[in-house]
Amino acid sequence: MSLNEICELGVIGLTSLGQSLAAHHAIKKRRVCVYDYDDPSFAPQVIKEFRTSIEQDDDINDDDDPALNTTRPSRCMVPSNSIKEFATIISTPRKIIIFGTHEDDKKFDDIWNELRVNLTRGDMVLRWGEEEGSMMTHPSDQNNLQFYTESIVGNLSKLQAEPLGIGLLEMVKLEQDRAAIIRESDIQDTFVVGGPEDAYNQLSLYVSPFALIGHVGSSAACAHYARMVQRAVEFGMAQCLAEGCDLLKKAALYENQDVGRTLTKWQEGGMISSYLVEISSKIYYKRDGITKKGHVIDHIVDSIDLNGSDTWFSLEATKLGVPAPTITAALEARFLSNMKEERVDASSILGAPEGADTPSVMKDQISEDLQGAIYSAWTCVVAEGLSIFVAAAEVGQWEVNLVECLRLWNLPASFLNSDMLDKMHSALAESQGNMQHVLLLPSISAQLQATHMSWRRIVTLCFASAIPCPCLGASLTYYDSYRSKILPSGLIRAQRDFFGGYGYNRFNEEGWYTSCWVQEHTDGLKRTTKKLEKGANDEPKKKKKKKTK
Repeated sequence: MSLNEICELGVIGLTSLGQSLAAHHAIKKRRVCVYDYDDPSFAPQVIKEFRTSIEQDDDINDDDDPALNTTRPSRCMVPSNSIKEFATIISTPRKIIIFGTHEDDKKFDDIWNELRVNLTRGDMVLRWGEEEGSMMTHPSDQNNLQFYTESIVGNLSKLQAEPLGIGLLEMVKLEQDRAAIIRESDIQDTFVVGGPEDAYNQLSLYVSPFALIGHVGSSAACAHYARMVQRAVEFGMAQCLAEGCDLLKKAALYENQDVGRTLTKWQEGGMISSYLVEISSKIYYKRDGITKKGHVIDHIVDSIDLNGSDTWFSLEATKLGVPAPTITAALEARFLSNMKEERVDASSILGAPEGADTPSVMKDQISEDLQGAIYSAWTCVVAEGLSIFVAAAEVGQWEVNLVECLRLWNLPASFLNSDMLDKMHSALAESQGNMQHVLLLPSISAQLQATHMSWRRIVTLCFASAIPCPCLGASLTYYDSYRSKILPSGLIRAQRDFFGGYGYNRFNEEGWYTSCWVQEHTDGLKRTTKKLEKGANDEPKKKKKKKTK
């Protein structure tokens, strides 16, 4: 095969998107080799249709130089009958994109096992993620997130690709607002990509015309991790806003329309302007079309089902030893939401303050303070999520790009799109992705200093009014604990030492200590010391030999 016939890109899997990508680059006069794993005979059919559709636009006649003929767009898509042949047609380092395996790990594994024996050091393979968006109509239709430990690409990369010097990457699709997809038909899917950065930089040229992408980490597992952290952050931020709206209704006695107007005001010029606030304002205005009474929000059952991915974040935080109280509080709020019958019974048994026992506050003050409280709590939610990612990166020896994570999470049509996340992204970018805790970044800490009193007033009002605020309260506790030079943990250690003599270490002193807290401890220590001394001094007595006369 001549150099003119060698291809610069390989595409396996001729799905609709796979065909479109191959055709796009062929039209750009980039030679593309295509192969369909399910039906190798399908590739020639695809190429025949492609050539028929564009040959009339080719600007080179058949009688021209044959060497130039290979650069005609209609001749830039080349079929292959086998993976072995496919690998020989692509120039090295090979650049290969695999379509049609998003929901079929076995199929990808089979393709990989045939492909890898034909690859050489420096080659790169990208597994494309979800290719077709679907509109969720029932809870069972929710996207099944894949745990990063179960990522076949991540596992194959670590066990097989990396030792061979092959870059194996994976794309994971991020969810987008369904209304935006319908409203803007040309909106691109957004993907996080995990894998070697140099391979990503070379492949992004071929991917970017068809998707918004960003490199979030050096392992394929990073893409799944970033998506799961994003989901946990989404629920944390949503719970914070829900608690704030609940406070407006119960403490400020707002009607649904009042809450909607307040949210609209915040959206138009407040510090928590965001996708969440925007859609929540519309939700509070929506009248119920079934009963023709009240608003839809009042007819929605206040309980949320859970699946395995919902509990993952808190379990991961526990495993890594990283505090995530706000996101964990959001999870526990969902647990409590499912205890509907018990909550109904408890509401008539367990007391709450009434009348003069409840605080009297100005509605405008509540609204003003609430923005600061929600902003601060949201900041803590994102900080907790990023802290988990950093801790996991240290364990997995990944290089992660937190700046790119925030950029992708904050794109239009994203659930997390907000001014707050935009500011956090800018702050992290200015620090050049420094892995320190984001709460310590100058602009972030300055904003928290400006809003923390509003935060405290709101949490105090919730407690005094018997209005649950699990996330607003947990986030404030997280903030105060994190900024505390001394925590009361010393007393707990002293208690354990008092109880069982477990010991403790001391400030500015080396060694391990235990105390005789009461006289009995001293007496016990003396008895133990005597026993030890006696045991050390006692020597076995020698039998005296009988003297014989």
